[in-house]
Amino acid sequence: MPEQFVTVAIGSILVGEDLPCTIYIYIDFRFITFRAEGDVIDRTTYDRLELKKVKNLFVQEADRKKFETWSKSRANEVIPPLSPETKAFKTARDEAHRKTMDIFQSQHPDKIVAQTLDSSKKLVTEVMKFPFAVSTLKQLQSYSQGTVDHSVNVSVLGVYLAMQMGYSHVVILQHVGMGGLLHDIGKPRIDIGDGDSKEVVEKKLEGHPQAGLDLIEQQQKVPNEVKMIIAQHHEHFNGTGFPKKLRGNAIYDLARIVTIANVFDELVADGKGLLVERQRAAIKRLDEDLYGWFDPQKLEKSLKILKLGV
Repeated sequence: MPEQFVTVAIGSILVGEDLPCTIYIYIDFRFITFRAEGDVIDRTTYDRLELKKVKNLFVQEADRKKFETWSKSRANEVIPPLSPETKAFKTARDEAHRKTMDIFQSQHPDKIVAQTLDSSKKLVTEVMKFPFAVSTLKQLQSYSQGTVDHSVNVSVLGVYLAMQMGYSHVVILQHVGMGGLLHDIGKPRIDIGDGDSKEVVEKKLEGHPQAGLDLIEQQQKVPNEVKMIIAQHHEHFNGTGFPKKLRGNAIYDLARIVTIANVFDELVADGKGLLVERQRAAIKRLDEDLYGWFDPQKLEKSLKILKLGV
């Protein structure tokens, strides 16, 4: 009897978790093993699937229930309920996610940039309602599977960090939110080959800040502050970042905030365990291993804010 296969959206894959069954891809009219049971799909592999615009993978029909149970395991984590005044946050987040997805998948993203910026402003407004010194990180941060989830997380976390650092002007917070939402907009413009190694992919992706800047350089609706965040979100305070190896105060002030949110969310996504365990491990890495990458004063404030959230 021939094997029966069913589709699974790549968004249902848990990055960094042992697969409960064999996952297949469909190439040249046949199903080929992509990863075996017990293997892991890491963040680089997942990003490559997204960049190649792969939307579905496959499992055998007999493994469907096992896969669905595994995929839903993160949704079973206990997350504090949103208060009545912040329930609109989820709606704003979902809208920002949809608009950002439109940009990443469109061949002509410039046509929808204005809509995305508008949804970003709504998201900033909702983030500003969150209280300080309470356990909010679970509410603010979802599991970031791929580039779009990550972009929304960085937008939310960047605004929250900036707000708690004392940045109160709504326009400044909007710039942080827009910059976070669009910071990886250049990634889909990077040509990733099927045979590229992980190291080659990582090297190619170093071009995505400039690719993102090139994409929106002529967009008058995008503030220059947002363009600087896009261009500089991988620059490190100690000069080890890319693409220009900027150092210290040569890096735009708001880009230094988005950089912290960006690295924190990447560490959480690459971690293991429950969300709070991933967050705690990410905070430790920022504090002990990667501190040279960031503005010392902003990192110190960010760590205090993040620790209060977990």
